[in-house]
Amino acid sequence: MRRTSRRVPELRWSFLLVVLISLSPLVQLARADGGVVIFQRASPSFIITLFSTEMPLRPGPADLSVLLERPDGRSPILDAQVFIDLEHEAGTIIRAEATRSQAQNKLLYCSLINLPAAGHWKMKLHVRHGNDAADMLGDLMVAAPQPVLLSHWELIAVPPIIIALFITNQCLRRKRVQFKPE
Repeated sequence: MRRTSRRVPELRWSFLLVVLISLSPLVQLARADGGVVIFQRASPSFIITLFSTEMPLRPGPADLSVLLERPDGRSPILDAQVFIDLEHEAGTIIRAEATRSQAQNKLLYCSLINLPAAGHWKMKLHVRHGNDAADMLGDLMVAAPQPVLLSHWELIAVPPIIIALFITNQCLRRKRVQFKPE
């Protein structure tokens, strides 16, 4: 009975440790539907909200999502056309269409855009719904790419943590065996 009562706290701590280690890489994946709000603007016909999954944006693939709502009652508009134009300060121009078929949340219009460079980007959203149209202008700041070690620190940190936990476990077991009364 005494031997079993010692194992229960050990099992609890081990279980808690395994849960914490397994959840740490998943924290980055837990996001809201559209991500971070970049800006929200209102026109007479629409309320337009732009989301991004990352903040700050970095060079490479960027998931930009748009939520269109009617100003009266804030109900979503699901049958519009949304076009995104990006112009870099160096002159690079990117044009893309945001569609609901690309979005996981079907209330959003989504476009996966490859941003080739960091810096200041001018963005123009063009929205058409029936006879109504609106253009929204905004600025996007794309930060410099992160060093590889910083962007993947969770994956790099897991093996040393597991090794340290194993060594600690072995040291505690040796101490327990040495101090056991006979």
